[in-house]
Amino acid sequence: MNRYPPQASPLPASTPLASFENLRERIAGPDLVRTVAILDVLICHDGSLFLDWWHRPLPTHLAVLGFYGVMLFFVLSGFLIGTIMLDLLERGTSAKGWGIFLIRRWLRTLPAYYAWLFVLLIPLAYFGPYGVTWNEARHALPWFLTLTQNLGWPMVSNWYGVTWSLCVEEWFYIAFPTLLLTLLACRVKPALAFGTTLAAFFIIPLCWRLSLPTDVNWDEVTSKIVPCRLDSIAWGIAAAWLYRSSEGVARLHRPLAILGTAIILTIWMADLLTIPLWTHHFQTMALFDVAGFGYALCMPAMMRLRTLPPLIGPAVRSISTHSYALYLCHLPLAMLAGDLQTRYGLGRRHAVIFTILTTIGGAVLSWCLVERPCLKLRPGQSLN
Repeated sequence: MNRYPPQASPLPASTPLASFENLRERIAGPDLVRTVAILDVLICHDGSLFLDWWHRPLPTHLAVLGFYGVMLFFVLSGFLIGTIMLDLLERGTSAKGWGIFLIRRWLRTLPAYYAWLFVLLIPLAYFGPYGVTWNEARHALPWFLTLTQNLGWPMVSNWYGVTWSLCVEEWFYIAFPTLLLTLLACRVKPALAFGTTLAAFFIIPLCWRLSLPTDVNWDEVTSKIVPCRLDSIAWGIAAAWLYRSSEGVARLHRPLAILGTAIILTIWMADLLTIPLWTHHFQTMALFDVAGFGYALCMPAMMRLRTLPPLIGPAVRSISTHSYALYLCHLPLAMLAGDLQTRYGLGRRHAVIFTILTTIGGAVLSWCLVERPCLKLRPGQSLN
């Protein structure tokens, strides 16, 4: 396991980020954030299923960690790709350079997604349903193949439900540069074009959420339809822009992180407050932006964190490296274990062991056989 760079000095705000596959130059901050995010998701999803097998509920404040974990992934993703897009914009990169940006993103995300999509069809087809029937999954497959399962509507199937967030990211990768390049082609100044594009990705999701019926299912509709969640990633873009353009933001990284953490903890524990923090309708509309703002405030401090203590550094890097595959496979494998209990009499403790071993093993195999080889195929990012 490679260690983090030994230099203790912080990176200048204008320094380009090291590519994910460049282990020798990766800094600890993004790895720590990925680790926290995936652990939040695992506690929520696997914890809920494990306790359900013993007919016990997961405490509410642990059950909502999935929301905060995914939100953290969104903001981190926005910050990292925002930094890259600002590099491209500042150097007047050609359309070819922006195309390479998309290819690099797709080679990072899509091969593992499609690999797991087909791998998870095998037990569904041959050993029986876990969550849905084979016929339902088969009819939903074209939507999953085109990443349109929640493009402008609720998920077409509960099968492989965790992929809703990947759809949000993939369509953001396309929509944000498309609008930005359109404005640049209309000879709008780069700074104004970027700001206008960013503003649109805050305004459109909010308007879309406000247009929904008040009695709509928040978890299945408001929080998972692609247009409703584009602002979650936009908060990371905004943080990257401010971090790059303002030295004051970089200098104030500690107080900003403290404020951001306080915001997240306050809304996380809001149910315990004696006075309601906000109305229910306001929460359903604004929770994404309040949480996004809180996490965005933490991003400058993340970039200043270059190393971690030796006792936890290797574990954090390993979890971070495998976090994407862990996200893709953890819930379907846990559901498969539940089905093995119901249909084939697998013991509950054995089901937990099965879930843990297959999830870890699947993530390792995904990284070694799919993700890392595809990272090596990525073209170098052109800046001209």
